[in-house]
Amino acid sequence: MTTETTLRTRRLGRTELQVTELSLGGYMFTGEFGVPRAEATAILDAAVAAGINLLDTAEMYGFGEGEELVGRALRRHADRSLHVSTKIGWLDRTCVRHLGDAAYADEDALRRALEHSFWLLQRDYLDIVMVHEPNLASWWGQGLLDGTAPVLRVLEAYRDAGKIGAIGLGTWDCDNLADLLDTGRFDVALVAGGYTLIRQPVRARVLAAAKRHDVGLIMGGTFLQGALATVQRAAMTARLQAGGDGQFDAPTLRRILAVYDLCEETGLPITTLALRYILADPAIATVIPGAQQVAHLCENLAAVAAGPLPAELIARIDAISALG
Repeated sequence: MTTETTLRTRRLGRTELQVTELSLGGYMFTGEFGVPRAEATAILDAAVAAGINLLDTAEMYGFGEGEELVGRALRRHADRSLHVSTKIGWLDRTCVRHLGDAAYADEDALRRALEHSFWLLQRDYLDIVMVHEPNLASWWGQGLLDGTAPVLRVLEAYRDAGKIGAIGLGTWDCDNLADLLDTGRFDVALVAGGYTLIRQPVRARVLAAAKRHDVGLIMGGTFLQGALATVQRAAMTARLQAGGDGQFDAPTLRRILAVYDLCEETGLPITTLALRYILADPAIATVIPGAQQVAHLCENLAAVAAGPLPAELIARIDAISALG
């Protein structure tokens, strides 16, 4: 079991929440990924024991099991000051899936889904609720940009009633995200894959938009769906020799292999390199890697404790990102 560490905190934009630089992502520890409930419970308890104060989940994670596991952890640690963020979306994996895509335009359905999250999380107040994947067609046609979307009316009503603290966006799509941030209606953005060792798409437009509106930024998808979680040289080389595939094209594979070279040269684990690189940017409030074992969490804690990377290594990673 981990013990409490001295995790540094950063301000999460205009929410004024002080969140630990390392948070816990709740996507990967449900039964959907074969993680035993005992291990998921141990991960959550270890995160709290280490001082992590932001737990991130979503309605669709494990078809509700993710929120339920987090809710149980919040109850076990009711004496701790913990923040929770969740998301509304992917409604085909929620309690309103019987309505199909019509649920996205149905305020009653959205309230049902949201109330289910409150119940599973065992809270009457949620620090952050995000629109999940706002780039999806189901959301995009609902008026997110002009503020007429039913989900915005619902979330803003809950916020005005004091049941939600902040309204956010959780997405992989940085172009749509920047446009949405410039509406000024959102307090937080969680960007999956927005800042990794091989590409940093948030730098194009999102960082500037977030600064303009004092939006708190959370980075997820840190390890690029496993490609940057462990060194897989043989597999990635074979994929490069085949000219790339549907997941990674040839330039991306060359960048991944160059990162592997840097890990071997420096002796730093690839996850350590990834976390320390992201947190070198003061514009990022927190990073939320997931964990399927307590050991994964312990590795992430050790990486963050070491502090940001030195400037020389940051420059070398930036050069890798620029490889064609």
